[in-house]
This record gives sequence, C-alpha cells and structure tokens, in this order.
Amino acid sequence: IFSHRKLFFSTGQYCRPGTMQALASRARTGGIAATGRPSILTQQPAKHIRGPAIARGVQFNDQFMSVLQQSLEREEHRIAEKIGIPGLHLHEAVEEEHTEGTGALIWSAGVRLAQHIVKNRTNELKGAHVLDLGSGTGIVGITAACLGAHVMLTDTRDILPQLYENVQTNGELINQAGGSATVAELDWNEPDEEVLDQDYDWVFGADVTYSNEQLVPLAKLLRQMVLTNEQAVVKLAHMHRNKELDKAMREVFHDEGLLLRPVDVRSTGTTIYEDPLHVDEAIVFYRITLDPSLKEL
Repeated sequence: IFSHRKLFFSTGQYCRPGTMQALASRARTGGIAATGRPSILTQQPAKHIRGPAIARGVQFNDQFMSVLQQSLEREEHRIAEKIGIPGLHLHEAVEEEHTEGTGALIWSAGVRLAQHIVKNRTNELKGAHVLDLGSGTGIVGITAACLGAHVMLTDTRDILPQLYENVQTNGELINQAGGSATVAELDWNEPDEEVLDQDYDWVFGADVTYSNEQLVPLAKLLRQMVLTNEQAVVKLAHMHRNKELDKAMREVFHDEGLLLRPVDVRSTGTTIYEDPLHVDEAIVFYRITLDPSLKEL
C-alpha cells in the first residue's frame, strides 16, 4: 500500500506524493512527518472525524486506523510543544467529501514557520494585522493569533470548514492573548478584493509553492500585496523538492518584479544561508520584496 505514489480519497482527490508514507510513518512512530505542503465564512462547519478516509481500492484494517488515530492525537501535543504554544490543538481532517489532502495535513514548513514566529517575532506580532495565505490547518495563522495578532486566515472553499473548526477550537487561547482570527475564502486566480484591500503588517505562507501550477497566481497576488502594503513583511516558508521547481519559482517571481531574499534555512535559530538546491529537503524562509530594478513592470 505505502509504495503508491498517490493516495485517492473518497472524492477521487489525492495527496502529494509521499503523504501515504507520511501517514504510515506517523502510525508507526507517532512522530511529525519530515516530508513536505475566499468570501467570509459564516456558516457552521461540518463535523470532522480525525484521520484519513478509506481510500478507493485500498483497505485499512481496524488496528491500523486505531494506531493512526492515537498517533495523530499524540502528534497534536508534540506539535504544540515544538511550536511553543501549550494547549494548541490542530485537527487534521482528510476525510471530508470535498477536501483535498494537501490542505488537510500539517506539513513541516508550517511547523517550522510557526516555531520561528514564536521564537523570534512574538513582540512584533502583538496587535499586528496578518494575512495568512494557504492556511490549511491554520498552523501559522492560529499561532500568530495566539501571540496577539489579528489574523485573516485564507484558503480555498473546500478547506474552510476544517480551518474554521481549528480557529474555534483554539478560540480561548486566541482571546487570552488579545488576538483575533477571521476565516475567508481566497482564490489566487480570482482574489477577493475585500480580503486583500486591508492594511496588513505581515503576510505569511507556508509550503504554498509546492507545484508549478500555483506559482503564477501566487506571484501575481504577492506583487499586488507588496505594492499596496509597502509596510508589510511578506515571508514564505518554502520546502525544496526539486531543482526544476525552485528554478521555476525564481523565474516566475522575477517576471512579476519580485525579489526572493533567503533569510533562514532549516533552523529557526540561524540566519546562515545554505543553498536549497544543494540541500535535500531544506526549508527556506524567503522575504518577498519588489526588485528595485524591476519596479516598473
């Protein structure tokens, strides 16, 4: 089973290659997977059942599902400890009828970026206004809200119920910190101006550059953000997967007049840059700014 390149869920959707192996690893070890990924939502979210759906053509026995369930629950506590927000709860729900697996799971880049802002940006985020792109489970945006930021968490429509539930689950932590969290739909191809037309101090995105198809709409959206929010700090956590994707990312962002400045790799405690093209599974933090030589594009 675990050698399959794609895991098909009840909708026929599939996770990124490696998701099945990651889930299997969690079931065996309980550890965090090492591989790795808008209108305002007002309706009540659907109920979630923890764990993956039964995949088409793949049978999971009760013992496997039980072990996986326990592993996911243990992982919640470990992630909260690793990030530095005691009591943080982030459900991973990949069984929903219209939910694709990539946004329903917690990925390493999200953990790393959340850990980074807790360790290095706590004071700066208190009272700040934050836009979180491709929020998924909400790991980055909810962490920022738990530090007292006012966060707009965004993703595609199918991800919103899970995202809303995670915001509600962590509502007490957010309120205690004086923060707030709003969930909104944001389609990068047809972005909602109501979501973008706000004064943000920070823009975050974790593992939102995992496929070539997302690069052009993301770069166009980020260009709009840096042009209209000159004071905003735009930071992406990017996981190196292959040279071709990294090359395409640099070219697409360059074409939009954007400069990718690496500010951190692997460790949240260092600013030493290590070229991700030569580091397997490196996670790079990029600061996104306008390229001074290309501002007139």
